[in-house]
Amino acid sequence: MKIYRILFIFTLALFLFFRLPYRSYVYANDIFDFFIADSAPNFYAVFLFVFLKKGQKNALYRKKIKKQHHNIFLALSALLAFITYEFTIQIYAYPGARIDKYDVLASFIAFILVYFLCERIDGKIALKKNIS
Repeated sequence: MKIYRILFIFTLALFLFFRLPYRSYVYANDIFDFFIADSAPNFYAVFLFVFLKKGQKNALYRKKIKKQHHNIFLALSALLAFITYEFTIQIYAYPGARIDKYDVLASFIAFILVYFLCERIDGKIALKKNIS
């Protein structure tokens, strides 16, 4: 769906902004930003995963994938993936790294928001199709 591809691109821009220049600026100037620089990438990554899957097309046939994903399944999958990342990869891939509770909280908040956002968008799309 076109709206999800647009949302994916917009969210990707936000993700890159908070991941690269914003985080570097906050760290370089020793600014306390209420942990936004640390948690924003996890927050936006949940949105990116869901918007990517919702807007995905079958590249081989250039047709929309017939199977529609349930919003709760996609949002929950993204949440579990990033929480698993936080608890396993952080510990094993980066020795000495700590589990950041704000990253887990940001992922959980994003899970709730992206679920309701997708439900609203899908409801409007269904309503538009029924009217047409």
